Amino acid sequence: MVILLDLDGVLITTPSWRAVESEPDGFFRFNAQATANLTTILAATNAAVVLTTSHRINFSLSQWTAFFNTRGLVPAAITKVNDQTTLPAPGSRASEITAWVARPGNPTNYVVLDDDPSLHGLPLAIKNRCVFTKPLIGLDTVATQQVLHILRSSAPPLSQCSSLSG
Repeated sequence: MVILLDLDGVLITTPSWRAVESEPDGFFRFNAQATANLTTILAATNAAVVLTTSHRINFSLSQWTAFFNTRGLVPAAITKVNDQTTLPAPGSRASEITAWVARPGNPTNYVVLDDDPSLHGLPLAIKNRCVFTKPLIGLDTVATQQVLHILRSSAPPLSQCSSLSG
């Protein structure tokens, strides 16, 4: 099981008009409730995390592991959606996710957890494995249940993909 994870709008929910607070490790503070909800998902599924966030380019995998562990998040593994080392073009996350899904050997039991409305254009088979969060709320209880349902189901029904960002 894999969670393709964005951070802004999922775990980082600070409004754009406020400065995001940082933790002592130098990375942004995560929303406490969203973090607790992701902890619940990880404990129930032993899922790995694939970082889709644009922040992924700024830190090594060992740094990401430390950031997550410091915040009480212990995924089975942490990787990145690709090896890109420069900031991706705006709106490119959908193509990055599509390429990851198509890559031979990648797990077929995954969920995309994001707040990016551009992902509504993903192919239906991928979009049906998406849970969209509200940017200022992040990973709430409803989204948590949707993530768990997708990961525990071999093929979610077409109506499963829920947009919470409306």
